Amino acid sequence: MHHLFRNPFFNFEVVRILGTTSAGGADVAECLEAIGKIRENDAESWHQAWAEQAVKAAAIADEAERHGHRTAARMAYLRASNYTRASAYMMTGDGPTKSQSDPRVVPILTNAVDIFHKATKLFDGSVIRFHVPFDNNLILPAYLYLPPNNCRLPGKIPLVVCLVGADSIQEEIYYTLPAAGPELGYAVLTFEGPGQGLMLHQHGIPMRPDWETVTDVVLDFLVKLDLEGVALDWERIAVAGASLGGYFALRVASSTRFDFKACAAVDPLYDLYDFATKHVAPGFFDLWSKGWISDWAVDSVIALGVRLSFQTKWEITTSSRFLGATTPTELLNIMRRFTLREKDGSVLDRLNCPVLVTGASDSIYLNEQDHTAVVFRGLSHPAKELWLARSPGEGSLQAKVGAMALCNQRVFLFLDERLGIQRHSLAYVQTP
Repeated sequence: MHHLFRNPFFNFEVVRILGTTSAGGADVAECLEAIGKIRENDAESWHQAWAEQAVKAAAIADEAERHGHRTAARMAYLRASNYTRASAYMMTGDGPTKSQSDPRVVPILTNAVDIFHKATKLFDGSVIRFHVPFDNNLILPAYLYLPPNNCRLPGKIPLVVCLVGADSIQEEIYYTLPAAGPELGYAVLTFEGPGQGLMLHQHGIPMRPDWETVTDVVLDFLVKLDLEGVALDWERIAVAGASLGGYFALRVASSTRFDFKACAAVDPLYDLYDFATKHVAPGFFDLWSKGWISDWAVDSVIALGVRLSFQTKWEITTSSRFLGATTPTELLNIMRRFTLREKDGSVLDRLNCPVLVTGASDSIYLNEQDHTAVVFRGLSHPAKELWLARSPGEGSLQAKVGAMALCNQRVFLFLDERLGIQRHSLAYVQTP
């Protein structure tokens, strides 16, 4: 695959933005303009380039809205929101020993959310925004994307819970399953929990590994929510997520009070500590875990890496922030909690529904053998499926970045089969 940056990290993140084009989150020439202004490993030029495109796209959207061009306005608002979100992505905050966000992040993400709301008002199907009370007086923001009337399936509406992962906001997650599900007759739910989006940057609330607890609270609230005559089918619910969201999805399907009929774990994480240590220097961290190397030594080595590499700086500061760590060694110890392993087995031992597991051979983060393969082998349910992608166009980049349309197609084909949804073939005989 052609690379737009020498740095694999910058290249991956650019493909991540370009990959939303099929769902309206980007336009090719706008992205190429931005890319041309970004300097290698330079966070500020990244911010300025995407912020500039966001302003241009917002102006296009406003013009289209004034003139009654509904589709053009919707698409431009989506691009403006996504570019705004992207403009804050490389901001690292205070460094490896502090987890405070860059002060620009909250207003930027708030603006991205506000622009996205303008777009949702122009969707063909209804988008219900609601807020869920949670621990310690927190309020979790959520969206329920509903199918347009002409796309409704017979009976009640099947529901897919689409989980956010480590470094995104739910407005970006729209370009995954929520962009495709409603047209196929599905309702799709997204929400942000502790350690995600503005919950993290505005309130400083760290992430928790037991995502089933968070999901149960959100679903309990949704059950009681007045949807103005819309009837969700609680006998046909599924859960899905990518990367860390895939880990969350597997936990939710295994441990929640709700009876999920299917789970899609897209390039999932199995163990966060294993990822972090094997990703860098497994032998070094093995000696540390056995007490042969001090915390001070590990912190010093990682601090040096942060000074020498922008990617390392971004990874350490970002993960420290969403996990609530103040030192690299504290970060590593917190990561141990994010695992599907248990003392007497695995979380997967309790999973009792069909599961689609995917792998990404060109992932810059999660090795297939350490994560996808371990997850798949750990599933005991007979109705398990494996999709291993071997080229970027087929989904070999992490979280199926750059191949989102194909990912959506594969996931919903799996969900159709497992939720008993039958469709007529679109094939037809052409008349002469």
